[in-house]
Amino acid sequence: MVEVIKETFPFVSVSMLVPAVSALLVILLKERYAKAISIVGAGLTFLISLVVLYLFDYSRSSAVQFYEEYSLLKEFNVKLALGLDGLSLIMYFLTTLVSLVAILWSVRDRQINTRLKEYYVAFLLSESFLVGVFTSFDILVFYVFYELTLIPMLFAIGIWGYKLRLYSAYKFFIYIFVSSLFLLLGIAAVSVQHYFQKGHFSFSYFDLLGLSHSEGIGIFLFLLFFIAFAVKTPLVPFHTWLPDAHGEAPTAGSVVLAAILLKMGTYALLRFNVGLFPDATIKLMPFMVAIGIITIIYASWMTIVQNNVKRFVAYSSVSHMGFIVTALFLLNYEGLRASVIEMFAHGMTSASLFMMAGFIYNRLHTFNMESLRGSVKFMPVFAIIVAVTAFAAMGLPGGSSFWGKFLTILSAREYSYTLAFAVLVGGFFSAAYVLYMLKTLFLDVKEESILIHFTDIRGFKLVSFLFLMVPIVLIGFFPHLFFNMFDGSLSYILRHILGLE
Repeated sequence: MVEVIKETFPFVSVSMLVPAVSALLVILLKERYAKAISIVGAGLTFLISLVVLYLFDYSRSSAVQFYEEYSLLKEFNVKLALGLDGLSLIMYFLTTLVSLVAILWSVRDRQINTRLKEYYVAFLLSESFLVGVFTSFDILVFYVFYELTLIPMLFAIGIWGYKLRLYSAYKFFIYIFVSSLFLLLGIAAVSVQHYFQKGHFSFSYFDLLGLSHSEGIGIFLFLLFFIAFAVKTPLVPFHTWLPDAHGEAPTAGSVVLAAILLKMGTYALLRFNVGLFPDATIKLMPFMVAIGIITIIYASWMTIVQNNVKRFVAYSSVSHMGFIVTALFLLNYEGLRASVIEMFAHGMTSASLFMMAGFIYNRLHTFNMESLRGSVKFMPVFAIIVAVTAFAAMGLPGGSSFWGKFLTILSAREYSYTLAFAVLVGGFFSAAYVLYMLKTLFLDVKEESILIHFTDIRGFKLVSFLFLMVPIVLIGFFPHLFFNMFDGSLSYILRHILGLE
């Protein structure tokens, strides 16, 4: 049974209300105040998350802390049940950090020069909904927040995106919305299962953990949830919406999409697929690992042939999602640790890489890889940031992604050398495309007269990068700071899978 610890002050609900109220103020006040209100709102939410990090009891990270519960629909036992265990905590912190970075970046983004109210409202509401996704312990309420995150991103891509923004926005919406219908069906079905076994409906995550399913029903329910989350993650072959969405989204939209929205899928796979259907998870484990490895290798091949730097980073994100899913479904302790640490690490590096692409676009007005040759030559501070991010994404020792990839190989070795070698091959491909990008940006020659007038990164954009650089370095050199957040939760999940809880 999951331990629940209530808190006198409602930190989680306040974290949702602050950006929502900020969005309301942006709507009501004049447009010239939109940027300041948004920075204050996102900044205050980030500060609340730091307070939560400080107050969280890491010795009991498997317990749901700061728990709040409000009845919504008594007939079906639907509740706004909010809280943070170790797994939710790291995703909650990722959300508040990246949301602040996206808003800070937007302040001086030349592309964002119209309809500022709507723009900042979209990002503030997105933050509020995402906090709801990662802290909800009622699966029907989770579904509502999960769907609501679609709307701000739809408008962010469709209004402030590039040339093919409408096509990409519609494709993004249709893929995610249609796949989510499978999730809704799965939620209804698992609640009916609860009615048959316990005599009443419930959507509480804690209640549903105690259900037992026959092999056929368990696999059916697992697949309903999996389809929705595989599209959101995305995994091959459900990935085709992502390069289009990233390619046309504004820079801040790509940052939030890659760093947080994709993690909704992997977080939900661990929380709901593995947590609610452990027997089906064990049965389908070889297929899930195979899908993960296929995603790593296929997306790596697609990455290195891209001539658009945003699509390059987008496909690299798909490859990293493959690592996360592979590690997750290896179903051992080091694999689960690898998947969660890589969720956070990829959130940092993908956000930084998309900001890199946006920064260069503001100078060259193109995403074409050929046009980027040598483009960091006269920007030393920016060049250092790009190098740190790229080496971290590659999985170089001391980089943030090293621990995710190393622990994935280690956990795969528990099964066979062949499986470990397959993961290692995926890591080789990811290193190859990052080195190709670095070669293009640093070593290739370009006419100096074009580059010599570039100004180095500064102001809000430099601050945005620094917010990401700090955790990137901390994960690489002090990973225990992050493992302490969620190790207890992962131990509980693993015991649950093995039938010990």
